[in-house]
Amino acid sequence: MKKLLIVLVLALSLVSCDEKGDLQKEIAQLKSQRDNLIDINSELQSIKTARENEIESLSKDVTTLNIYKQGRTPKYVLKLKLKQSHISLSITKHIKDSMNAIEFEMPVDKEFYDNVNVGSEIVDSFRVGSLLLSGSLGDWRMTVVDKEIR
Repeated sequence: MKKLLIVLVLALSLVSCDEKGDLQKEIAQLKSQRDNLIDINSELQSIKTARENEIESLSKDVTTLNIYKQGRTPKYVLKLKLKQSHISLSITKHIKDSMNAIEFEMPVDKEFYDNVNVGSEIVDSFRVGSLLLSGSLGDWRMTVVDKEIR
């Protein structure tokens, strides 16, 4: 009886070890497949980004060509946001600064247009005169909100 019990335990342990080894092999294969899929996904994402950039560039070229086709010269226009900001603990000053921010459009040359992106900060200057004359700490910020070719 004891011998039979020992044989059964040994047989079960061998079978379970074999199944455990198979499971570990399957896990390793699945991890390898997952890694391959992650690599393929990152390659596809980079290709997608490159294609999107290419499409954007081509659409700008088409817009420019259509303008030339109509006998006009393209105008490169930036929409800018000018905002003053104060270094203060006063909420009212911050609210006032936000409410007084202005947006305006400005034509620029092609080289400057190509060198800036939406969100680029064009001006970020400290207001020295306000500090010396009135003790106010603050600065001007001008950022690009939008770009357009007309």
